[in-house]
Parts: sequence; C-alpha cells; structure tokens
Amino acid sequence: MAKVSVIIPVYNVEPYLKQCMDSVVGQTLKDIEIICVDDGSTDGSLDILKEYATEDSRIQIIEQKNAGAGAARNNGMRHATGKYLSFLDSDDFFEPRMLEKAYDLAEKDQADFVAYKSDQYHTEKKQFVSADWVIHENEIPPYHPFNHRQMTGNVFKVFVGWAWDKLFLKEFVDKHHLTFQEQRTSNDLLFVFSAVVLAKKISVVPMVLAHQRRDAKDSLSKTREYSWDCFYHALMALRDRLREENLYKELEKDYINYALHFSLWNYNTLSEPTKTKLKDKLRGEWFRELGIEGKSKDYFYNKQEFEQYLKIMGNMKKENKTMGFKQKLKRFLRKIVPAGRTYIDKKFKDQEKYIKKQLKEQEKLIKLQQKNMQEMQKNLKEYIEQEFVRRENWAKMPAEIKRVADGRKIWVIKCPATEGEAKFFWGDYYYAVALQKYLERQNIYAIIDNRQDWGCDEDADVVLVLRGKYFYHPDRRNAKCLYIMWNISHPDMISKAEYELYDVVCAASRHMAEELKDKISVPVVPLLQCTDTEIFCPEGETKKQYNGQYIFIGSTRGVMRDCVYWAAEAGVPLHVWGSGWYEMMPEHKEVVDGTFMPNEKLPALYRSAKVTLNDHWKDMLDNQIINNRIFDALACGLPVISDGCEEMKEIFPDAVLYYDTKEEFDACIQKVENDYESVKAKAMEQYEMIKKEYSFERRVEELLEIAERYKK
Repeated sequence: MAKVSVIIPVYNVEPYLKQCMDSVVGQTLKDIEIICVDDGSTDGSLDILKEYATEDSRIQIIEQKNAGAGAARNNGMRHATGKYLSFLDSDDFFEPRMLEKAYDLAEKDQADFVAYKSDQYHTEKKQFVSADWVIHENEIPPYHPFNHRQMTGNVFKVFVGWAWDKLFLKEFVDKHHLTFQEQRTSNDLLFVFSAVVLAKKISVVPMVLAHQRRDAKDSLSKTREYSWDCFYHALMALRDRLREENLYKELEKDYINYALHFSLWNYNTLSEPTKTKLKDKLRGEWFRELGIEGKSKDYFYNKQEFEQYLKIMGNMKKENKTMGFKQKLKRFLRKIVPAGRTYIDKKFKDQEKYIKKQLKEQEKLIKLQQKNMQEMQKNLKEYIEQEFVRRENWAKMPAEIKRVADGRKIWVIKCPATEGEAKFFWGDYYYAVALQKYLERQNIYAIIDNRQDWGCDEDADVVLVLRGKYFYHPDRRNAKCLYIMWNISHPDMISKAEYELYDVVCAASRHMAEELKDKISVPVVPLLQCTDTEIFCPEGETKKQYNGQYIFIGSTRGVMRDCVYWAAEAGVPLHVWGSGWYEMMPEHKEVVDGTFMPNEKLPALYRSAKVTLNDHWKDMLDNQIINNRIFDALACGLPVISDGCEEMKEIFPDAVLYYDTKEEFDACIQKVENDYESVKAKAMEQYEMIKKEYSFERRVEELLEIAERYKK
C-alpha cells in the first residue's frame, strides 16, 4: 500500500499539464501512487499522460467520458489504495516537499485530514501572489490536532471549500462515505465541509505547499458562466448532510452566514446575462431555501453582506402584496413551523427519518457515556488497588532491599519525576538514572524513587534528594540515614527552613554555595551540574539530516524564549522540539519539529547539528547555576549559543558564544556563519575537561566523599 494516492482529474490542459505532473513525480515522498483520470480530453493531454506513465511505474491512467472533475475524482478514489488521498487539479502544481510535510504531520497527529497553505500563480506575469485567506489561522486553535468545535470563527470559512490543499485519511473518507458531487463547479464543497465537521483531528501545515493557476483559459475553475447554479446545489447538499449527521441545529447560524457569503461571491463574480439569471433565482426562492430570508441584520456576521442581500431583494415587499394566498401562507408557515423542512413542503417522511436518526444517535451517545463511566470506574478501582499495593509494598521494602543489597551500602535517589510512562519526559529522571549507574559501579546498591514513592522508607544509608520543582520532607524514622539535598534547579523555591531539614546541602554553583554558607547552619558543598560522558561524547551515531542546522530543545515554559524567537526571525535553519511552540510562534510554525525529543536520541542530534541555542531560568542565572544542556552539548562537540553568568564564563571562557541582548545574539549568529571552523574546534576541545571535572562519574566520587565526611 502506498503512503499517498494522488488523484488528478485531467481535461484539456495540455499547456500546463507537464508542470503539474513534474511537481508530483518530483515529490520528496516517493512511496506514492499517481492516478490520472482523463475526463475525455480532446487536446494532447492524454498523450502527455501516457508519455509520463512510460517513464514512471507509479502513474496509473484512467480514461472516462467527459463528466466533470467531481466524477473524475470519484473514479480515481475507487482505484486508490494509498493510506492518504491527495487531490490536484491538472493546471495547478505542488511544492516538492508538499506530500512529505503533510504526510509526516498526519502520521504524527493521527489526523483525519491535514490542510496546508496555497497561493496563486499568474501564468502571463509568471508571478506568485499571496492568498492568506485560504486558511484563517486566527480562527483555529494555537495547537493541533483540533476539531471544528475548537474553531473560533465560522467553521465554513476557516478553510476554503476545495480539496487540493488538503491531505485526507482514506479510512476517514471511506467511513463517512465522502464523495464529490458530479457537477461542473463547486463539486468539492460538500466533500470538504463534510470532512471539516466530521473530523475528530485536523492539523495544519503553516507553509505554502501548493500553487493555484488563476488565469488559465481552460482551467477547471473557468466553467462557472455556464454552470452558475452549481453552488446552490452544493449548498443544499451540504445542508442535507448536516441534517443527516444531526449537526444542522448546532451549525445553522454558521451555515446560513456562509450560504449568504458564497451566494454573493458567485453573484459578484459572474457577468451578464448570467448575473441577472442568478439574481432572479436568489430573489425568487434560493435565499428562502437556504434559510437566509427572514433573518434580521443582527443574525449575520458580516453586515455589508446583509446590506447587499437587501439590495438584491429590492422591492420584494411590494411584490409580496401581489402574491397569491397560498404563497403568502407558505411564507408565513415557514417562519413559525419549527421543523427542518416545513409541512407545506410535504416532507413528513424526511422529518420522521430525521427524528428517528436523532433518537438512534442519542441511544448511541448514552451507551458510549455508560461505557466511558464503566471504564472510569474500572480505572479508578485499579488505581486505588495499585496505591494500596504500593503502600503494602513499602512495609516490605526495607527487608527486601537489605536482602538484595547483600551487605552493600544502600542509597535512595529521590527523583521528582512522575512514575509510569510520564517519567521519560523528565530530564530529572535521566539525571537519576546516570547517578544510579555510577553509584552501582562503586559497589553501592542504588534505588530511584519517583515522586509517588517518596513516602517509602527503605532503611537507606543515604537519601539523595534531587531538588528541583518539588519539596521533599526527610523521613527521620531512620536515625542512621544521611539526608543530602542536591539543589540542581529552582533555588528561589527553597526556603531557609527547608535547607535546615537536611544533613548536607549540595549547591549547583560555587557562588550559591558561598551565599548559603552564611545563611544556614547545615554544611554546604558546591556540586555543579554534569553529564554522562559515556553517552554524550564526540564519537558515535549521527543524524545527517541535521548537518548545518540550528537546534533548540525545550518547552516555552509559557513565555517567549528570546533566543528561539530571534533565531526564527533571523531565518536561520532552525529546528525546535518542545511543547507550546505552535501556540507561542504561530508565524514560525515551520521551525517546530515536534513537542518532544527522546533523551536517547539527543547524542546523535548533538553530534550532527551545527549549533544549539540555550538559555536559563532567571533564578538559575542569578544563582549562577549552569544547566546540564551546556555540558551535554559541549561533550558532543556541539557549539552553544547561550546567555551566561560569571561562573559559566570562568569554566567555558571561549567555548560558548554568549549573549544578553538581541544585538549580541545576532553577533553570535554571525560568528557561527563566518568563522564556524574555529567555533567548532573550541567546542570539540571540551570533552576531556568535562569528563574529568563535570561528569556523573566524578560527581558520584564527590558524593561518596561527602557521605563519608558527614556520615552518622
């Protein structure tokens, strides 16, 4: 099965077809099938397709009698075997990485469909023109995936109702029986907007990945003058679909506002005499059938559109006086009968079917809610049982640990990470794992207690608390135990009283240690952050795709981190991993590669990238605590651009490029770009020094010395 099926309806586009086909066969995503449906072309289009098919086995040609693009797309879908469906009009063309970008995001988010930006290409001028209106980014959430209920604007205007700037999951299309209307124009409106309201997961690639040709004489979009009524049939079909899905009541106002908008767009873009034909239809019955007639000005989002609607209606009030009694009665009943279709239309069976469908949907919803409640009760029961078992095990732990330790000293590392799968998202957890590894090599039996097990007394000789965001109260039931706090971050969260609870305090900077010595009575020892030099080292696996790239790994912390924003604005080839960046930098979403980078993949990334950006929490800088990313990156030979403090500059006087202001940051970028060889050489020189003085192996040696010095 191919990753993507690209479906191209083709009709008399000989001058433009090669550019279209080249843009598809040249996609960087190679695992695709290309289904070209010739819709009865009378020029040389079919010959061009056959020429391409002889050169590329991925191309499949289907021939049919002329029936329009909608019918051609449906025909193509019947032959498609790919996981995703992409549609392209044969006079338009894709960017080379379009399918790769859309496919990767769809897989990452498990999206039902992915939308991306497009622009317009004017053939005669050979000019690309921006089309910011194709996606109303200010009306979608600052995160993805999302669904229509999380949009802030009219759900039918967030995306344009065409299919070629979207990638659809075929399973989703098949499940909801989405098809194109077999009419000349507006044939994809029903397909697209049905997908918008039915999709549970929608994602957006904020990049221009497709180009629409706007002045092609034989373009598929140039047939509206003789198919001017197609938009009305599309809107009516969409209304019926919304009712079938029990969504019309929820979306009625958005639908009616969009129906007016699209009706006026069609009216304003037609020429005479077609325009007059449409005006007569709109005034006569279409505005009424679409639900527009009879609504007040306040009902409409766009007041100018409402004013134009009134102008089109003209002297309808005078005409109403001459209407027959039946027509007046029908108008009156339409206003007061609270049904989707009035009794005057004699649609009783449709209404009955609609109500029965609603009841069935409610029954399904109730069953689903009951199932969810049962699952919640089951999960809660399991959680409570696990907690009882956990606490029962606490009572057994001291004896069992003593048996397994077999005479070795017992150290317990209290790690602030959350137990379970969540711990792998905590840098503190990997910190604890590295400490455990090197303690074991010193013949110490080391245990990691994540936060849920902090209440367990394992009868340890030493409890080492990694103090970051969370407070731990030493358990003094074990009188022989030595309690050591290692404050590795967030020193502003720790009070003098908390320090006094410990036997020894290790501070992650020399400056901080000196400051604390005068404030608290317990011993204070400087113990700087470090890295595991067996993992973070110059030799090993690399990721070639990140050669020459700038990287940043870290969440937004709920604020704009200057170094990331400045780099994005400067246009450097930047890749960012961390939560919150899509929301924080909507104008630079293209630099965000993901919300998380697994710890085991960091060394290869660090060995491959050109430079990493870095910054510190303010309280860490104030206390001159160096974060461990500095040590990790430099141990791999990766240059670092970072803010800094006096202590950091003493340790790495020229191996780190320092900034405090945007001007200094820009100077760092220039240094990297203009003198990278010397910048890289300085970074590569740091490994031996880091291994000797700033490795976990060295820190464990120091911790053992501290434990021996202050043992009880």
